[in-house]
Amino acid sequence: MTAPRRRVASLLRSVAAIGLACAFAACSSTVRPSPSARPSASSRPSAAAPSLTPVPGGPSVTPAPSLPTTSEVEFGRIWDAVPKSFPKLAGQSESEIGTPASGQFVVNGEVSALVQQMRTALTELGWTVDVGSPLEDGSVVIEARGPATGCKAEVRFEPHSGTVALTVLYGASCPFS
Repeated sequence: MTAPRRRVASLLRSVAAIGLACAFAACSSTVRPSPSARPSASSRPSAAAPSLTPVPGGPSVTPAPSLPTTSEVEFGRIWDAVPKSFPKLAGQSESEIGTPASGQFVVNGEVSALVQQMRTALTELGWTVDVGSPLEDGSVVIEARGPATGCKAEVRFEPHSGTVALTVLYGASCPFS
């Protein structure tokens, strides 16, 4: 009865050898793609940042606002918008009067009182302010120089039957913040 034992022993050795070969292959196998199997630069996944859920109290992921465009007018190069830091008068609202300017506004009040309010607000922000004499139509122009080198602005107050039109020319050499 030695023959069946030899068959069983031979069978066990074969199974063990196959098992060892599989285990060895699994542990040391590295698959390297052929050069033709590599993805092209256009088909590779991009290294985009993962989309993360904001954490309360964590840093803001809001993109920085872009600067407005500029225009060239008789005054010089101006921003096509007024920054949030520029003074606003009580009751001031935007207007659609079609002249090129950084801002067009309408406000109720007397020109002289509104000029004084704007002068005070600009001076408190560090601007040097010159107020012109009233023109024939009752308009008054403020010329102001900001703290930054070359920064200048002009604010024109024009009376119109109970309201005052405000035109702001905010120089493009002024910081926009």
